[in-house]
Amino acid sequence: MAVFGLVDSGMIAVDRLVTDILTRDNQLMSELAEHLLRAGGKRLRPALVLLAGQFGLHDSGGVLEGVAAGVELIHMATLIHDDIIDDAALRRGVASVKHQFGNTVAVLAGDYLFARAFQLFAAVPDQRVMAEAADVVGVMCAGEIRQHLDRGRIPSEAVYLQRIEAKTARFLESSCRLGAIAGGLGDEQAELLARFGHEIGMAFQIIDDLLDLSTGGKRLGKSVGEDIAHGVFTLPIIYARGMPGVQQEVDDYLAMEGGPPLEALRGLLERSGALKYGREMAGEYVQAGRQVLAELPPVAAREALEELASFVVGRDH
Repeated sequence: MAVFGLVDSGMIAVDRLVTDILTRDNQLMSELAEHLLRAGGKRLRPALVLLAGQFGLHDSGGVLEGVAAGVELIHMATLIHDDIIDDAALRRGVASVKHQFGNTVAVLAGDYLFARAFQLFAAVPDQRVMAEAADVVGVMCAGEIRQHLDRGRIPSEAVYLQRIEAKTARFLESSCRLGAIAGGLGDEQAELLARFGHEIGMAFQIIDDLLDLSTGGKRLGKSVGEDIAHGVFTLPIIYARGMPGVQQEVDDYLAMEGGPPLEALRGLLERSGALKYGREMAGEYVQAGRQVLAELPPVAAREALEELASFVVGRDH
């Protein structure tokens, strides 16, 4: 991603570290590593770690790259486990680990990645790194459990926002906080960066949920309409169901055997203003993130984060 040019060398070091960790134990893990790395991805979370760390005033001696690699391993692990839960055949356009290797290997591979991530965090002298990483994994798991228990029910907007905060925003917040800690920043700057990560994380997930209901979702490397297929209802559906004259039509679509006709449902969500509402809410979160950045020193990393904010909100166009 062009906005991460500032941390290209760091990302190369992170990718090398991740590759080394994934290929060191046995042949099966080497095959899994090749499969995971082929699926690629934006490497958003480790890049946030590196960019946040660049606000620091000293060389981290490789600590920053180790923390960033740990964050990427956690992300990989959560994606593998998500695909098991959702019975997903694809991940970023490539066969999911569970589809390619089976559920048993996928569960163990996810657990392996978590273990290796925490080995990296344990190597950092500052104990706040381990505490923060453990906390965010707990928050994400609790969020996924709540979403799973709520399947088939349309939540309130407040519950939806709590869900995406736990699933996504908290991890981006932690990525920034971990980078700030590893980069030796003071508490005030670390919390500003964490707030930026939180706001961008909320926007990121809202846009992802919009893309799941649009043809643009194909760019995510997954089937369009996956959330609805799994009984997970996101902001556009919640908004449209709250509108007089639209609620019944939405309910009729959702009740159709075999799932709703997505093209017709998309048209209804567009006409009702539900998709516009989602885009506007994502834009508000991004604007809040930009306001937080304005309180940080005007260094090159801040400019890169400002570009990232524009990228996040622009993915729906």
